[in-house]
Amino acid sequence: LNLASSVLNVCVLNSQPSSPVISEVKPQAIIMVVVAPYFAMLPLLVAIFVRYKIIIPPTKWCKETKGGLLGEEYIQSKQDAFKYASKAVEEGYSIWDEPSTNWETMHKDGDKLHVESRRITEGPFATSGILVTRATGTIIGADADEIYNHFITPEGLLLLDPTIDVEEAARYIERYTKDNKTYVNVHKSFNAMSPGVTDRYHLVLNGYYTKERYFFCKSIVHDSIPGASPYFEFANETSSTNPIQDEHGVRAVNTFHFHIQPTQDKKGVVVRMINYVDFQVGSTMMNWLISKAFFPGVYERIEAMFGGASEN
Repeated sequence: LNLASSVLNVCVLNSQPSSPVISEVKPQAIIMVVVAPYFAMLPLLVAIFVRYKIIIPPTKWCKETKGGLLGEEYIQSKQDAFKYASKAVEEGYSIWDEPSTNWETMHKDGDKLHVESRRITEGPFATSGILVTRATGTIIGADADEIYNHFITPEGLLLLDPTIDVEEAARYIERYTKDNKTYVNVHKSFNAMSPGVTDRYHLVLNGYYTKERYFFCKSIVHDSIPGASPYFEFANETSSTNPIQDEHGVRAVNTFHFHIQPTQDKKGVVVRMINYVDFQVGSTMMNWLISKAFFPGVYERIEAMFGGASEN
């Protein structure tokens, strides 16, 4: 993820927020045009291209796939929050249940990790050109409760992003509790960029369904930070006029789901995740980073910390 973040920062330095369409930029053009002033980063890009076999532009990926993704909603109350949370959990299970024939493999490491992506052809994010990606991985010798209980802590988010500010991650704007096993937080997630690049942030609803070992994080609209992403339309507006950038930075959007359960033989765990992110830097780079680079690193960190633990 550090590798991916470095490349993202370089690309943002050389690009303006683009209209949400699939870019036709070829890998060679990325190197020559986007990174031309930063030749020191060229080995980094080449390493990514070789490591993740990026040999075709994302415009050719997942051409025969289709489906939707739940967009942002305006959360004004506890009732709104849990109504949206129910939709989010249903979305996660539904995406994992979709047949592989509607997905394209992006990374496969035997029976250890399988990463797939598909296009979004329905709903507010259909114009983004960014793929939604799901991953299923098996970690032998790990305990499901131990991983989940760590993952939902601020420190646990380091498994997703080793550069995250743990103290900042511990703060939330508002919390709603359903019972002692279920609660949701309204949270501002901050993504610092390199000097000269406008910082990114997400305004999200984090959902904790601990009985199911389920966690989700989805972008929302909330009065704590007025406005929304370009993909959201307020009821009293005929079209979205939301600025991409405000006083907090560039408003990004994301969908993330996490679920873990023991393997059938109880000798390990099956970890499932879903990810969609739009940093408003164009679809080409986001698709490379999320579909190719993100999940292998996350699974490696989880396995390094929890794999091989004593079996219960």
